Amino acid sequence: MTPIGRIAVLDVAPVVDGGARPAKSVVGEEFQVTATVFREGHEAVGATVVCTDPGGRESPVPMVRVNAGLDAWSATVCADRPGRWSYRVEGW
Repeated sequence: MTPIGRIAVLDVAPVVDGGARPAKSVVGEEFQVTATVFREGHEAVGATVVCTDPGGRESPVPMVRVNAGLDAWSATVCADRPGRWSYRVEGW
């Protein structure tokens, strides 16, 4: 089991077969990246999805809280060229 840090990032989606297969889209197709992001206590939390293009360049996209009671966050992202992209969600 992986330990959870001070800011937890859980239930990141989209994910296919538990991460065993890549999620796919076509160039220009928008899709939602969602996650549950929270921390212990009452301090403010934020989240960002960081997209990495086929050349290795990272582009941060701010996420918005879509359900404060459930700590749900979301951002719309879109690939602007073909190739292998990746993304990660950062909590802060």
